[in-house]
Amino acid sequence: MKIGIDLRSLENGAQNRGIGRFATRLIENLSKIDSQNEYIFFTSSRRAKLPVFELKDGFKSNPAHGQASIARNIKYIRIAFIGPKPLSIDRFKLNVFLHLDSFQPIKYKKTPVVSILYDLIPFLDNYKDIYQYVHLASNNIGHRIGHRRAKQRWKQMETSVHDYEKAARVISISEHSKRDLIKFIPTISADKIITIPLAADITISQSVTADDKIKKLGLKNFLFYIGGADPRKGLVALVKDMENVWASHPDTMLVLAGKEITDPKVPEAVRLKEAIEASKRPQQVIRFGFVSDDELAWLYKNALAFIFPSSYEGFGLPVLEAMQAGCPVIAYNNSSIPEVAGDAAILVQDGELMSPSINKMISSHALRNDMINKGLQQAQKFTWEKTARAALKVLEEAAK
Repeated sequence: MKIGIDLRSLENGAQNRGIGRFATRLIENLSKIDSQNEYIFFTSSRRAKLPVFELKDGFKSNPAHGQASIARNIKYIRIAFIGPKPLSIDRFKLNVFLHLDSFQPIKYKKTPVVSILYDLIPFLDNYKDIYQYVHLASNNIGHRIGHRRAKQRWKQMETSVHDYEKAARVISISEHSKRDLIKFIPTISADKIITIPLAADITISQSVTADDKIKKLGLKNFLFYIGGADPRKGLVALVKDMENVWASHPDTMLVLAGKEITDPKVPEAVRLKEAIEASKRPQQVIRFGFVSDDELAWLYKNALAFIFPSSYEGFGLPVLEAMQAGCPVIAYNNSSIPEVAGDAAILVQDGELMSPSINKMISSHALRNDMINKGLQQAQKFTWEKTARAALKVLEEAAK
C-alpha cells in the first residue's frame, strides 16, 4: 500500500510546534510498527527540505513535491499561509492520503483522504472574532488590498472546514473536537469520525538538573504554566488570582513559559506583562520564552503544581505532559480537558477562581501526592505507539 502524508505544515521551522510535533511523533512511531507499506512525504516544493525524523531501519519512504506557497509568520500556527497552492494528489496513484492540516488545500477526485481534526477554535462563536482580528492584523490591515485579500483568505479557511465532509475518514484528537465538527457540519457522517488521542513524551530522569538560566532565577515554591498567550488561555486572570494565593502563601512564585509569553508582538503577551507589573508581587511572576526539553522536564519535576487556566482546548497536551512528568494538575473543567485528565487532576468549574484549589494543593502534601500518583497512572493510558497503530488502522480501512 502506498500512503501519502502531507508535510507542508512542518516547513519553515514548524516541526517542533503544534501539528509538527504531532506529525513527527506519529511518523516516527509508524516507522516502528510498519515495514510493509510505502510512505510518500509531500513538501510544498523541491526547495523545501524534508523535516528530520528518526526512522527505523526497514521503513520505506520517499519524497514528493507540490508547488511553493508564500509563507508568513503569523501568530496562530495553522493560519500561516497566504494563498497556498493546492496539492494535486491523484497523479501520484496513492492508496490513501493523510491530510495533516485542512488549511493546506489539496485537489483530488479518486484518492481516499484521511483528514486530521485538531479543533475548530478559530471558527467557534466565542473565539471567532478574536482569531479573525489577529488574522487580518497580521496581513497588513492598513492597506485596502491586503485587507481585502486577508478577508478572502479567512473565508477560504472557514470554507475549508467543510472539506472534512468530503474526506473518507476523519481522525479527531478528542471526542470534544468530534462533537464540535458534527455541530459545525450537521450533515457529516459521525461514523467516519474516529477519535484517536495524542500522547506525550516528556523524559524525566533523576539526573535532570537546573541549568544556569534557571539557577540564576532561584526558583522555589513555584506554580508552572506552559503554552500559548491568547485570551482563551486565561493568563491575565490567573495573575490577578495570584493575589489570593499570596494572601495564604506569600512566598509562592508563578512561572509562565512559552515562546509567545515574552513576545512583544503578541497583544495578549503585552497585556500579561502589564498585569504582572500591576500586581502586588511582580518579582514573583517569572516569564520564560522558549524552553528546551531539559528545562521543561526540570520545571515539571520541581513545580508545586501545573496550572492550566485555558477556557478551551482541542486536546490539552500540556496537561498530559505534566501528569506524565509527575506534576499535579489544576485545570478548568471544559472542552477536552476531562478526557485527558480523568480523575487525576483538580478540575475547577468555568468562571470560578483557581486560587482555592491552588491553596489547597500547596497546603496538603497528601493531596499533592495523591494527584501525582493518579496522574502517572492516567498518563500511561496514552502512548504514541497506540496512536500510531490506531491511525494506521484508519488509513488501511480508508484505502479499501
